[in-house]
Amino acid sequence: MPKFPVLKMARGLNQVFQPVEITDIDDNYHAFIVRYSGDYTTHTHERDELVYILEGELIIEIDGKEEHVRQGEAFLVPAGMPHRPRCANTALGFVMETRGLQKQMGDNL
Repeated sequence: MPKFPVLKMARGLNQVFQPVEITDIDDNYHAFIVRYSGDYTTHTHERDELVYILEGELIIEIDGKEEHVRQGEAFLVPAGMPHRPRCANTALGFVMETRGLQKQMGDNL
């Protein structure tokens, strides 16, 4: 079984909101790490998305509320729910989601 040096991989993450894939989970899902800083666009996913915060704190605007997800906490974003990640400083997240199904709000993909 393969092991993945996630935190070592994260040290090389200089770009924000530019995910680095860790592995495929199966034919449909994959896991990646991403550096957060500032605001991202509102978007949805056709399937659930799990975000686990390895470092820092992430704010997820969802359903008219702000959910604060701190280091060591995870948040499940339900399928079809518009959400927007924000980060005042910097955070590192481990994300599992369906491959290629992210859509920006308003896209006709």
